[in-house]
Amino acid sequence: MEEKKIDSLKRELKLKQFQFNSIYEFSSSLYSSFDIDNIMRIYFSTLMGQMGISKSFFFDSENKLFRKRGFKLSEDKLEVLFKEIKKTDDEIFYLKVDDLPEQLVNLKSILLLKEIHYLVNISESKKRKIILGLGYKFNRIKLGSEDIEFSFFISRFASSAIDNAFMIGKIIESKRIEHEINIARDIQLSLLPQKIPELENFEISVIYEPINEVGGDYYDILKEKNGITPVLIADVEGKGLSAALLAASSQAVFRSLNELYFFEPAKFISKANSLIYDLTRGNRFITLFWMLIDDAKKSVTYVNAGHVEPLLISKSKVVSLSKGGFLTGFVGNAKYEKEILQLKIGDIIVAFTDGVPEVENPDKREFGQEAIIDFIKKNKKLSAYKISEKLFKTINNFSHNKKFRDDFTLITIKVK
Repeated sequence: MEEKKIDSLKRELKLKQFQFNSIYEFSSSLYSSFDIDNIMRIYFSTLMGQMGISKSFFFDSENKLFRKRGFKLSEDKLEVLFKEIKKTDDEIFYLKVDDLPEQLVNLKSILLLKEIHYLVNISESKKRKIILGLGYKFNRIKLGSEDIEFSFFISRFASSAIDNAFMIGKIIESKRIEHEINIARDIQLSLLPQKIPELENFEISVIYEPINEVGGDYYDILKEKNGITPVLIADVEGKGLSAALLAASSQAVFRSLNELYFFEPAKFISKANSLIYDLTRGNRFITLFWMLIDDAKKSVTYVNAGHVEPLLISKSKVVSLSKGGFLTGFVGNAKYEKEILQLKIGDIIVAFTDGVPEVENPDKREFGQEAIIDFIKKNKKLSAYKISEKLFKTINNFSHNKKFRDDFTLITIKVK
């Protein structure tokens, strides 16, 4: 009997340790993000994955936030839920939906129809209602007290992270955290190439226009070695300060690995992906287009890691540069392929972030990739600098000088 008790205690201790580690990792990921959608994605993934449930919702009256997973809800039923869930008893830690009082029969009917069987009270005051809805486990097993406690702790962390995100959002909106943003902008601009190298057989031109003080777009032209010049363009998920900080961290990764894997671009991206994944824990990602310009051979070796496909425009055809693999930072292990392009005089490669073709005019129509191709075909005799400058002006005129929705980065490379 004593051995059984000891084994039982060991299992319980192991479960508690596992849950503690889960909460620790969860909170670390949560507080690294100030984006509500990302917070809720991490929250539901952790909550539902650890508990083995398929249906859940989170309601926060103060922040007017309602998010759900595993079921759909019509607008009229959603309105009933919002109205009646505020009437649930503030004094109860949790209750079964079956035990809801008669005056909340409509709420009970809606929740049971959507297979929500438990309501957990996360509220810290009577002025603010925070309710978590939970379904049964995948195998239809009912939840126990430990499940409810675990969901409560996870939800409290999420609620705190949501408050932080809303607070930071308000600060950014009202004051733009001027001092920190200006410092970040200075740092980001200092990381960008201070001059474009002059090559014998290639012209390179870059236009970089972040929509805010700091941006998520990033480009770099690294030090030439044996006549080969590395050029990259990247787009970090998100915008603003957090995206700029991840871009800065990624630059350090790229520059360090460049010295180790200069002539092995596929291996370079694979190693970079692993390191970026360690930085982001899979919660953020970066699209990346990496190319090695061989000036003497008039060739380009490239790897595309989930980036919007650059275009090779020659006299006879237009080719999308898609060879590569998955975007970086999303999975820990990924393999990539390279492609070598032998170019001719007059060939043009134009690489850009998605903010370029997605520029809208007042009618909400996007400029589009085809318009970029048509423009370059008509202006292919111009220098790379003139092409970039004129294309930017054309796109700006198309938008009627309206502020772009996303960062704008354009790299034009022409064989001369």
